[in-house]
Amino acid sequence: MRTVALEIAYDGSNYAGWQIQSNAVTVQGVIEDALGRILKKPVRLTYAGRTDTGVHALSQVGCFETDSAMTTVQFRSALNALLPKDIRIRRAERAPSRFHPRYWARMRWYRYIIWNGEEPVPFFNRYALWVRRPLDIGLLKGYCGELLGDHDYTSFASLEKGQNPRRRIYRCEITKKREFVVLDITANAFLRKMIRTIVGTVLELEKGRRDRTEIGEILSARDRGRAGRTAYAGGLYFVGACFPGFPVMSRFHGLD
Repeated sequence: MRTVALEIAYDGSNYAGWQIQSNAVTVQGVIEDALGRILKKPVRLTYAGRTDTGVHALSQVGCFETDSAMTTVQFRSALNALLPKDIRIRRAERAPSRFHPRYWARMRWYRYIIWNGEEPVPFFNRYALWVRRPLDIGLLKGYCGELLGDHDYTSFASLEKGQNPRRRIYRCEITKKREFVVLDITANAFLRKMIRTIVGTVLELEKGRRDRTEIGEILSARDRGRAGRTAYAGGLYFVGACFPGFPVMSRFHGLD
């Protein structure tokens, strides 16, 4: 047996998220179905990070075990021939033994895109949140700075029963390029809807010209009701993860 790792990109617009579900079409389910057709038996993928309905990925990593003699290049070609055009296998590589994308990932990197133009652009409707008013980038950067570090992020997430709400954010940066405002955020891991809630919250604070210290108050409250609304899913992208023991699949160049 050997472990094959896949680097996967997908447009999440037409899927009920990454994780397989019995009553909905998901990215994981579609890929597992294709692998099952190729290998003539059921296959289960492990993965680096779960994405919600409508969220996209540039470099999701999944892996599976197989005793097939197919090469990694053949796996990539065969999968891309069967998969819909909104799911692509960018690479396939042989992984170290016992490789597990979720547990080996040291950091995860997400990006959120805002279109900050006077009018919406039809081509971006599925891929960015439209905010019409001019945004104060300085204020947004201040809010993001307050989120750095190790905190209880209960106020910014939809928690599952018994889930540990503590996470460590290493980077939370806002940049503006023409009409695009981009949030890049990296952490050891994320809670469900955490990034989209952060985006919704900082936008509401910026609109009200609130002081950056309110972020600390929201964190301390540990109350989802204190934070803002969850931002549009289509603006969020899973950029990649850092695997110290498997740098060939890492999207954190120089940090492995």
